[in-house]
Amino acid sequence: MQTTYNARKKIDPKFPVIFLDIDGVLQPPMDQERFDHDLGALQVELAEKFNNDVYLDYDEYDLGAIYYDWDLGAVERLRKLCDDLHAQIVVSSDWRLWKTMGMLRDYFHLHGLDCYIYDKTTTVEKLRFKRADAIREYLDRHPDINRFIIIDDGYSYELKKMFPDNFVHTASHFQEEDDIKARKILSEGS
Repeated sequence: MQTTYNARKKIDPKFPVIFLDIDGVLQPPMDQERFDHDLGALQVELAEKFNNDVYLDYDEYDLGAIYYDWDLGAVERLRKLCDDLHAQIVVSSDWRLWKTMGMLRDYFHLHGLDCYIYDKTTTVEKLRFKRADAIREYLDRHPDINRFIIIDDGYSYELKKMFPDNFVHTASHFQEEDDIKARKILSEGS
């Protein structure tokens, strides 16, 4: 399976990092519009639209969720946050466990967000479902990162305890008040 992006970008520590969850941040938990569409036809449409047959091989339900269910306001707020602050996204969502970097970039490409995707946190077995520990491990491997936020809908005790000054908790998706908090945290860290 060939992906659109082969080159791996490297994190630049002089720019802020956003550790991003997907479900509950970009995709509200109750939005299920994808089931009202022909997802096989969507695969063909996306392959033609982006001139890339890789979309024919990707899971049609994933593509449908991204294309139909992601909240466009949340997508635009994230894009503007990244643009305004030159932020880099590291995917910390459970999606990292089953998706390669190429797949993640191809998925985010559907909304023009692929240029912000730089990396994902580890999928090492002992850290697989421990998001806070995976983020801590990532920061330990990249000690020059000093400005970061974690945008996540899971109000995990570990995330709040380990990163009290860097955690942006979303209620159902990345809303305006979340964006304001994210910008405040990142501007205070500069």
